[in-house]
Amino acid sequence: MDAAGAIGVLAPFVGGTYYGSLVAGVQAAARAAGRRLIAIQTLDAAADLTVNGGNPAFAAPVAWDHISGFLAFADAVDRDYLLALEGAGKPVVLVGHDVPGLDRPSVLADNGAGMRAAVTHLIREHGCRRLAFTGFVAASDIRERFQTYAAVLREHGLEPDVFLPAGNNVDSGITWTARDFLRRGRPDALVAATDRNAIGAQRVLAAAGLTCPGDYLLTGFDNIDQAGFARPELASIAQPLDAMSRLAVDLLLCGGEGIHRLPTRFVPRTSCGCTAFATRLPDLAGSGGDARERLRRRLAGVVPIGSDADVLLAAALTADAFDAAATGDPTGLPAAADELHALLAAAPTQETLRVICRSVQEYAAADGPAGRAVQDLVLFLGRAYSRVQLGDQLHLRSLISVNYTLSMALLHRRDADPRDASWLSMTPATAGSIALRAPGGGLVRTEGWRRFPGAPIPSGPTTVESFPPVEVVASAEPGETVFVVRAKVGDSDRGWLALVDTVEHRVEDGRELVNQCAALLTVALDLRDQEAQLLRAAHSDRLTGLPNRSSFTASLEAAVGRPAALLFLDLDGFKLINDTLGHHAGDRLLVCVADRLRQCLRTGDVAARFGGDEFLVLLDDVTPGPVLDDLVTRIRAAVCTPYVLSDRTARVGVSIGWADCSTGTSAEQLLQDADSAMYRAKALRVAAA
Repeated sequence: MDAAGAIGVLAPFVGGTYYGSLVAGVQAAARAAGRRLIAIQTLDAAADLTVNGGNPAFAAPVAWDHISGFLAFADAVDRDYLLALEGAGKPVVLVGHDVPGLDRPSVLADNGAGMRAAVTHLIREHGCRRLAFTGFVAASDIRERFQTYAAVLREHGLEPDVFLPAGNNVDSGITWTARDFLRRGRPDALVAATDRNAIGAQRVLAAAGLTCPGDYLLTGFDNIDQAGFARPELASIAQPLDAMSRLAVDLLLCGGEGIHRLPTRFVPRTSCGCTAFATRLPDLAGSGGDARERLRRRLAGVVPIGSDADVLLAAALTADAFDAAATGDPTGLPAAADELHALLAAAPTQETLRVICRSVQEYAAADGPAGRAVQDLVLFLGRAYSRVQLGDQLHLRSLISVNYTLSMALLHRRDADPRDASWLSMTPATAGSIALRAPGGGLVRTEGWRRFPGAPIPSGPTTVESFPPVEVVASAEPGETVFVVRAKVGDSDRGWLALVDTVEHRVEDGRELVNQCAALLTVALDLRDQEAQLLRAAHSDRLTGLPNRSSFTASLEAAVGRPAALLFLDLDGFKLINDTLGHHAGDRLLVCVADRLRQCLRTGDVAARFGGDEFLVLLDDVTPGPVLDDLVTRIRAAVCTPYVLSDRTARVGVSIGWADCSTGTSAEQLLQDADSAMYRAKALRVAAA
């Protein structure tokens, strides 16, 4: 891989609890390797906010000029895109999936092992014989979980029970009913493909009077934060997301091949029938009476694979501190507290806090009297976790405030121009650039924005391969990521938004700020275009596109008392064309007359359709005399030139009257004077004929 290039990530979303955690791991590994990270979202902005397989149709070569190698997350791009990367000399590591027949290194969570542990636990520990399944099996990882569920059942001489398809991987995907769940009798347990599916399923069944774990047992997958706070606490399977990201970066930078599966871990809780999980840790086979070894294994179980936290040191310092505290020497407790805090910081969840505290209490009880030391340590860890929770709450409150401010500025007050990237100053981002689609289909960058001094981010034509501009990529500091999202909502495709910020993994997938910014950009541009169209429609003649009477009157009022002339034109012979060639031909002739009038106008002149076959022309900076006569003659000649309408030649004449604006008293008076002059000219024309 090119030593100078950035690392690219292709993901359905570039933030959120799942994808954001993966991107955060990639960012940490890229930072350690001295590389910048460009994370590209392959779903459109404000796409359906459900994880339902991504957008494999994504084909844009975004930032290829800046990126030396890519990590492709599951369901982000299709096989053809991966082959195109190979053709461009860009190495790829697959994360969360593999592509049969495509020889690329891949890093996977062992979905099968985690699902096997969960289903086996339900069968062996709780005697379940009828296990239903719900999930969105169109997604590759969900399909693997379902296949393992079915295989484990058959290994135990059981058959899969009712299958309840989900429409996506979150709560809203549960569209089946309790009647569907009970159609073959009540299952002993429901195995859900994701935690969000499990939470949605529990809500549906609770509405029908079924309780968990009283009437059925329930397991999920992903071990999201909400699983530990649900009621009942949701049994789940934890994935090694951080370790997957770090290994993928190593494979990309150092070279590697083959499929690498990292272990998942089943986390029993109340929903699977383990009602005593909160007060008692599970037994550990093989630890015997060695309290230190048991403590080490307990602590190792809560630390993510690949974490920098030192489990051996934490276990040793904790054991030494309690051994000394039992003899009256508390001096080792601060060092032990710091190491245990590092373990909690590596995975700051309620489950981590519970296991660490229970493990410490278990060791202290086996070691001897150290009650006060245990109490102090547990209180210290509890306060540390509370600070983490408070920080998350304040952060989420800040995000809500930012979204409100952006919405008001871009959609309500309209005091920010969406094309001007400086509105990004209302977000935590440190730099940004917008590339908008030009009428011909190309991309044009508006002037970029940056929070801190640095090289200007210029405007001008660009390509998708070179977007974001190098100035934006270079502005990313260690720990920051360059995010790129298509500014597309529904059928409205406006281009691309790039911004520099930290990874957001404390919100749901698809609700991260960069995604919302791209959606707001698109909607704001659409609203302004719609307003402009409505404004044009209110001031334009629908048939010819010329200004209408009300719009023209405003221009005429501004010309009263100035050197200008108002012409009033009435077509002669137009009714005959309507009667012989039809109204469609008549409309076409009016459009042609309008086009010819436009061609006769000088800078500052205005033409309008007054109604029917009558037109107005305001000639700027002209007074009665030869110049005015020449302009009238030119307009008459243009209008009277024959027209070809539906392969038929048509001719019309025109009667023109004019009024001198410099002597007028009002716009209405000028219109009356020009109208009268036109009728006099028409009468002379008829008399001459």
